Amino acid sequence: MPVALTVPVTATLVRMRGTDDGPPRCIALAGEIGQEVKCTIYDRRPGPCRDFAPFAALGIGDEGCARARRRHGMKPLDE
Repeated sequence: MPVALTVPVTATLVRMRGTDDGPPRCIALAGEIGQEVKCTIYDRRPGPCRDFAPFAALGIGDEGCARARRRHGMKPLDE
């Protein structure tokens, strides 16, 4: 992961820059939420991103996905 895209949490752990902001927005996310977005590092995205909403492409969300969508005024995927 490029160092410029991360912030250190511990000596061996980093987070994506922007994910701790209020409201959170990953530095690698491009576009307008609710319209069209994409991850600019999708093929190199970190583990937490790979684990988040693993069935979203199938239109099936999980609670974490539903919370994120509600935060942006969007309906959960399974509604």
